[in-house]
Amino acid sequence: MGSLDNYEFCQRYMTDGEYILWKGRPEKGNVFTGQEAVLLPFSVIWLAFSVYWEMTALQSGASWFLVLWGIPFVGIGIYLLAGRFFMTAYLRSRTFYVITNKKIIIRQGNRMRMYEGRNLPSAEIVIHKNGCGTLKFGRMVDARNGYRNGIAFMIENVADVAQVQNALDSMDR
Repeated sequence: MGSLDNYEFCQRYMTDGEYILWKGRPEKGNVFTGQEAVLLPFSVIWLAFSVYWEMTALQSGASWFLVLWGIPFVGIGIYLLAGRFFMTAYLRSRTFYVITNKKIIIRQGNRMRMYEGRNLPSAEIVIHKNGCGTLKFGRMVDARNGYRNGIAFMIENVADVAQVQNALDSMDR
C-alpha cells in the first residue's frame, strides 16, 4: 500500500462539499512527556520487586502456584519499562490524521474516530524538544472535587503544528 493509499480511507466518510484541508501522521521518534518522570521509576520498582518475588519463589522451593503467580507481574513490569515505548511506536506507524472543512478523522490501524468541527473542544498546543508539536483537545471531566480539564483526543507529534492549527481555524464551524 503506497503512502497515497493511506489517506483514501477518509473519502467514503466525507459528505458533499467536504474537502481535505490537511493530512498528516505522527513523526517517528519518542516524545517524552511529564508522565515518564513518574512511570519510569515506578516501572523499575515494579519490575525489580516482581523479579525478586520470582527468584525468591524459585530458590525457596515454593509451590508452583506462587512461582506462576509472579510471572504476569514480571510481564507487566517489562511492558511498563520498555514495551510501552515499542507499542507507542507501532501505533504511531499506523496512525493517520485528516482535517476536512467539517471534521477531524483519525485512523489508527483498523480503528477510526471522527470529530465534528462544530463540536470541537478547546485545544492546547505543546511544542516538543524535537520541534514537532501535539494538539491536545480538552474536555471537562467529572472529578471528585468538581470538574477539571482532561484530554478528549490528540493530534500527536506532527512536524508542522502551525499548519494543523491553520487547518483547524479554516474549518466550517
